[in-house]
Amino acid sequence: MQPMVTDNTRRSLLKAALFGVCTPILPFGCASNGIKNQPALIGCAVTSRNQFSAVVADKQGQAIRQLPLPARGHGVAIHPHISQAVAFGRRPGEFMMAFDYQNGEMIALNSSGYQRHYYGHGVYSNDGSWLFATEGERGTSRGIIGVYDVQNGYQKTDELTGFGIGPHEVIIMPDNTLAIGVGGVHTNGREPLNIETMQPSLTYLSMNGKVLEQVSLPDHHLSIRHLAHDGSETVLCGQQYRGQPEDTPSLIAMHTRGGEMQPLLAEPEEWARFNHYIASIAATDKWILATSPVGNCYGIWSKETRRLVELAPLPDASGVVVHGDQFQVSSGAGMVVSNQYPLSAQTTVSNVQWDNHWSAIV
Repeated sequence: MQPMVTDNTRRSLLKAALFGVCTPILPFGCASNGIKNQPALIGCAVTSRNQFSAVVADKQGQAIRQLPLPARGHGVAIHPHISQAVAFGRRPGEFMMAFDYQNGEMIALNSSGYQRHYYGHGVYSNDGSWLFATEGERGTSRGIIGVYDVQNGYQKTDELTGFGIGPHEVIIMPDNTLAIGVGGVHTNGREPLNIETMQPSLTYLSMNGKVLEQVSLPDHHLSIRHLAHDGSETVLCGQQYRGQPEDTPSLIAMHTRGGEMQPLLAEPEEWARFNHYIASIAATDKWILATSPVGNCYGIWSKETRRLVELAPLPDASGVVVHGDQFQVSSGAGMVVSNQYPLSAQTTVSNVQWDNHWSAIV
């Protein structure tokens, strides 16, 4: 086991900034107090200029409560069995915050520590005992999966490494295998430094750190970043293209262990709409939905044919979750789209300026 390195001063400052963490943004208090709307999803949001929060919302994307964050958040991991979640700082993030989403109480606030930063994503083990977070080494971008003991106050107990640089999102498969989108990009802050030599991959890792399989895409400029799985064995990968501006490569691929990457299909002018970047991905048994905030749109693909079946505009399209066979899509403009393809999509307005990703409470 690797010892945890802690920046006590920075952590103390972060904790001081977050006393009284639960703040109502509707006529609701921190406790439920008979609230009819039940928590169904959690995402990060922009509260006001230079103020950010994690927001617990109902199934329609209407906020129930918000928890202030010390800086801009990115992804949220939700515990599979109890009412706990963790919000991660946006790359290069300096914090992760664990909280109870039913009562709004903060459980732990971890600093990234000396020579480390968070990439903005994490996932619980299927039994809920461990939290796995994507991290990097400052100065080298060496990829790390930080391992945190949930029952021991989210103390860091180990670091898994040796799989590449620049990991972004990690998900867990039903068989407890970790799937990691390894972006392959060495950065200084957010500035890429190795575009011509980057080596992205989709990496499968055991929970004790053994590399089980690594696959890559034909174009090394396709940085693998965001992931989802279909509840079974298929992983969906969303890419950020780091090549020539005029190129229009496929930005999403499917993969099942032991097989080859299978790119999803769309016309060049359709890929151009996504502006070289895929953010959130979700899948039902028939359809795949992916968003692009920089492209102000989302697309739906058939899992069977891999072809794009719908391309829709949505300003600052951000998070997506699945409830049954219905997609819920968030927007930085406050809109929420309910799409049960092939039925017509329904758009409502929420009271939140959603930012980056959504995670569903199961």
